[in-house]
Amino acid sequence: MLKYRFIACFTALSCFLAASTILHAQEIRATVNVDFAPGFEINEQDNFASFRQEIQAYFNTQIFTGKEWKNEADKILWKDEPVQMNVTITLLNGTQTSYYNATMLVVAKRTLFGTKKQSVTMQILDTKVKFPYQRGASFSFQPLRFDDLLSVLDYYAMLAIGYDLDSFYPLGGTPYFQKAQQILQLGANTQSQYMSMSVDNGWRETAIEPGKISRTSIVGELLESRYNDFRTLNAAYYLNALDFLGDKPDEAKATVDELLTKYADFKDKLPNRSAIFQLFFDSKFRELADLFRGYKNDKVWDKLKYNDPSRTIIYEDTRTGRK
Repeated sequence: MLKYRFIACFTALSCFLAASTILHAQEIRATVNVDFAPGFEINEQDNFASFRQEIQAYFNTQIFTGKEWKNEADKILWKDEPVQMNVTITLLNGTQTSYYNATMLVVAKRTLFGTKKQSVTMQILDTKVKFPYQRGASFSFQPLRFDDLLSVLDYYAMLAIGYDLDSFYPLGGTPYFQKAQQILQLGANTQSQYMSMSVDNGWRETAIEPGKISRTSIVGELLESRYNDFRTLNAAYYLNALDFLGDKPDEAKATVDELLTKYADFKDKLPNRSAIFQLFFDSKFRELADLFRGYKNDKVWDKLKYNDPSRTIIYEDTRTGRK
């Protein structure tokens, strides 16, 4: 079915990129886990007895892309290949007013053509999730309103869909990155009734440190034209390489090897560190290390270490067979 999905992308994406025709279906299939940090009060944990099921149902039943199916290609696009998401929410602490601080790890995946293997398209840890909650809350998708919790879920749903489409078509995820940006702007301009404007809740960031990973920097770079080449490389990473691992593994690895040179060239042109460049290797370093284990051309490890210097030890250990 993945093959038909790829064909559908060419058909359907040209429509919504030109005329904003948005696809329909339950686009996300999420698995949600909820953890409690050490020290989280036991009596507060009872409030979250149904929280995991509520969040999971929200992701899996909402229609994030908008309008109804227009043709069979639209149905194929999401019906059998929804975005696979794993979401882990860790509750850090709460207050007497049922207001909570949490972290949220969001991992999105897609299946590689001709295999049962999955590849991570997006992996982001958000450490600034702050929201009120009462057990049994009713969740509904209303993109024009701000909600301390649901707007965070909506933001990452749009990013996950956008990253997924970017892996099937160059710049295919742009409409959904734009939707994520709209949610970001809504959060930045809305006064939460639960916190003052001075509280850093992840939506407002006036001075962005180059390379810092945040909701603002991620969507800002994804929609900045100078990163179009980087996003196009990411599409090639899947369409010209990983999707051929099943039947042409040697050619697929050689293509990734070539792409690593192009990633390095792109990195050289950047005036500052890049959040989405870092996120790419955050999600790919283990995949890349395993991919080139035993690879004949040793120079590939130099490319990996240049593009992703923070994981030099991991690449070197894999190259030498220590891990």
